[in-house]
Amino acid sequence: MKTYRLTPLDQLKLEERQLREEIKISEQKMVFQLQYINDNWGSMLLKGITSSVKNKVTNTFEHISPIATSPYVTRAIGGGWGGLLLSNYKLVGSMGWKILKPIALTILSRKAKSMLFPRRKRR
Repeated sequence: MKTYRLTPLDQLKLEERQLREEIKISEQKMVFQLQYINDNWGSMLLKGITSSVKNKVTNTFEHISPIATSPYVTRAIGGGWGGLLLSNYKLVGSMGWKILKPIALTILSRKAKSMLFPRRKRR
């Protein structure tokens, strides 16, 4: 009984067809993932920010010296909000930088763009 063997050209064509199908499937997966990101970017951003803040706060509380017995944000007596900020300056500074960094980069990039490509004045 004869068995049918593929010629090298037929093997290449078969492999090409399989690769094209794999590419089409991976493109569909990528489109689905991009659509998901497009639909849910707000909630993903909010979850990312809250988890980052939560992790930062828990890490800060874990590394508090054993002398400090309160696991809460400390506040200097009679210091008001300034005392609160000064007593927790590392936490406030790192969280503030995470919030202000994108804002500062946006402002700086717009300023650089306006300096490099000035708008023409209308007459």
